[in-house]
Amino acid sequence: MQAGEYIHDHFTKIVVRSQVAIAFTLLLLLPAANFYYPTDYSLKAGIHGVSAMLAIVIGTYLTHRAIPLIKGMHVRLESLRRWVLFASVLNLAGAISGNWIYMRYRGQDGPRDWILAHVPNFHNVLMEFKEFVSLFPFPLMLAAAFTLYYYGMPIQYRRDITRFVGITILVSWSFLLLGFVAGLVLAKLRFV
Repeated sequence: MQAGEYIHDHFTKIVVRSQVAIAFTLLLLLPAANFYYPTDYSLKAGIHGVSAMLAIVIGTYLTHRAIPLIKGMHVRLESLRRWVLFASVLNLAGAISGNWIYMRYRGQDGPRDWILAHVPNFHNVLMEFKEFVSLFPFPLMLAAAFTLYYYGMPIQYRRDITRFVGITILVSWSFLLLGFVAGLVLAKLRFV
């Protein structure tokens, strides 16, 4: 039995887009709650949380654009270039805000002191790993954006370069995800 092609009708598109918008809003409310957390560092934590969450969402979306690129399929490069550039800016914002809140983490009576006193292996292994891995997504995404803008539209016919861009996006996303999960574990363990 041969399956026919499924085409979304107008109502289905509205439902799907509404679901995505609701899920995205609820997801973004989680780090936005940091703005109201009773601490002197709520602004720093909120900005870092929101920028990290946006970077994860956009990075995840880009993985769905990277796979066809690796396979050599035709993609809308104009749109992809803008999304990759936007993701680069978000990753930069995440790294800068992460270093901003990191001062509190290492400050006197900060979470680092508490973690070293109670679970030293967590800091010595996971936090040391997170500190470095969280900085990788920005240069990788920037390299992908630079490649897309430098080669322009003819990149569609250069399979080696499209694979490079696609793989770079996927590697960037994997580092982003590792840093994000480690950050969530840290926030669960000891909030700043």
